[in-house]
Amino acid sequence: MTAGVTVTSEDLFVPDPAGGPCDPLDDLLITLLIDRTRRARDHHAARCEAGLPARKLAWEYAMMKRYTARLGAHGADIARAVLALAHSESELPPAE
Repeated sequence: MTAGVTVTSEDLFVPDPAGGPCDPLDDLLITLLIDRTRRARDHHAARCEAGLPARKLAWEYAMMKRYTARLGAHGADIARAVLALAHSESELPPAE
């Protein structure tokens, strides 16, 4: 902080107009998560149309193992969040 400048708690959450160094990566991750969610939902719908269970738990378990192996315990949390997004019925933004 600069001497003589008062920083309020609200200032901590104001985005930097120049953007942060991770902003492009965050945008890419969001785009990829939207794409992955659409693909997973389409796959689930196709399985249902074929008379199969919407989800194949072995695939989801393998995904959890991959994320955990690469990212540790936080990877498991991320995998759970990705699967929850795919299983939810929340609206997704339009494809870019």
